[in-house]
Amino acid sequence: MKPDQLQPENFRDYSPVARAFTVQNLALLRRLPLSICPSFLVQISDLDTCFPRERILLQNQCAALEAMQPGELDSLLAPIRAITLPPDISAMNWVKAPELFVERLSEVLWSSGQINAFHQASRTLFAAIPDPADGKERLLLIALGRGADLSRRSLLKKLARRGLRLEALQTNTAAQQMIGVLRQRSERTKEDYGHWYIDGGEKWMAPAQQGKSSLIETSYTELAPLRDHLLQRMQDILQQKKSGAELMRSALASTGPSALDSDKLSSDPVLQRFYTELFTKGSGTQVFSTSFVQWSGRELTRRAKPSTLLLRYAPRQRYRSLNEMIEKPLADALDPESSLIDGEMGAFYNWIEMNWISAPGKLTTLVWAEGSQRAVLIGPGTQPNTISHQRVTVLEALAFAQGS
Repeated sequence: MKPDQLQPENFRDYSPVARAFTVQNLALLRRLPLSICPSFLVQISDLDTCFPRERILLQNQCAALEAMQPGELDSLLAPIRAITLPPDISAMNWVKAPELFVERLSEVLWSSGQINAFHQASRTLFAAIPDPADGKERLLLIALGRGADLSRRSLLKKLARRGLRLEALQTNTAAQQMIGVLRQRSERTKEDYGHWYIDGGEKWMAPAQQGKSSLIETSYTELAPLRDHLLQRMQDILQQKKSGAELMRSALASTGPSALDSDKLSSDPVLQRFYTELFTKGSGTQVFSTSFVQWSGRELTRRAKPSTLLLRYAPRQRYRSLNEMIEKPLADALDPESSLIDGEMGAFYNWIEMNWISAPGKLTTLVWAEGSQRAVLIGPGTQPNTISHQRVTVLEALAFAQGS
């Protein structure tokens, strides 16, 4: 089947929300080339468990493409139409299983040398869609380095070049005030999936009172049952004679929330899917808590676009062989020094990702080396590559960074 042959009945197996969306946008889907139409269906088929911002983004993209003049859209789609596909992939049931089509498409594009042309054409298409205005005041809080040597001069070097290095942060109230700011913002602005706390170990605080805030909080420890289920699946795959990276990746990608009993961790289908995909699609999240925190921040920024995000990098297990970490995930030996390196890198990328989704001057970031007086502050009120030895609290630092 080609996209221009699509009919409403082709989507009868989709969920009601997804089916209604496809019918609403059927005219657009019929105009898309085969090499890109299934990518839209992948997003549409998951609409029931998407974050609100993901739904809005997809709706805006479809509306913008539909509103284009026929000649403009045809011109943007022409390079994508020029992509040649072999008969076997064209014959796939891409409506029923768009994920499998997209996976096979990637293999074809790489093997045929068309991957660069496809990426360039896709970027040009979506670059023509205007980004919706976003004037949110965003706050990113990060703690890292617990148990490690925090005395080296190069600590948080990459971030310090972008903002103010604090050398006298008041430590005895730092964690408490970071939590307080997080809760105040979540209580003041009720926003679905807009305020998050992700911890790589045991959480700093008791759960927030129900009904008072829109804060979502979870940790590597709390999600251990889900992770254990997945590690058992990974172990079973490793024991197969034909096991390999591709088999592992495909098996993880096809593992849904119900297979891992994610409903026992949350009654919210959106969170069930999100928690599951942190481990089935994340890189290293199954065995390293630092990877889990970084990937959580990455995915939340990309998908939920939160207003407030607190990430805490706790010490991870020491490195061992992959098989050993999968078979015996509960390691007694932690590695604070390597975890600090992971956390520094992760924090830098977390800041970059939050900066991408924030309007200029709308993001404030505080990264604290937990247990020390050292931190980095980046915001509209700070200057790059500067140092302060003034004794300040977290609240005072944030107020200064925000220019108040």
